[in-house]
Amino acid sequence: MPNKIERLSSVADSVTATSSASTSPKLPFGSAAGGIIIVDAVSSATSITWHVAFGPELTPRPLNADGSAVTTTIAANNAYTLPDALFGAQYIVAVTNAGTATFRMCVKG
Repeated sequence: MPNKIERLSSVADSVTATSSASTSPKLPFGSAAGGIIIVDAVSSATSITWHVAFGPELTPRPLNADGSAVTTTIAANNAYTLPDALFGAQYIVAVTNAGTATFRMCVKG
């Protein structure tokens, strides 16, 4: 009898990250083990700095690893892996360096 291991996965609707942690959406990530984002469009944004929060109503805080902010350089029409440092986060928040970035997120857990 063959066995098949399946992992949970989901794809977020299109979200728009802004240059403020208070206006960028908090994305649930607690059940995920990793994932990717597909950047559909950017307006002045060239990078995302990742923030985390323990709950959907709590203030996001910048994520640091090895003493540095966790960032991803982005461009439209490209896909990027979510940083490993996000693994333990309940909610993640993408904050752009300027303007906005519109992306979709696919996660697996």
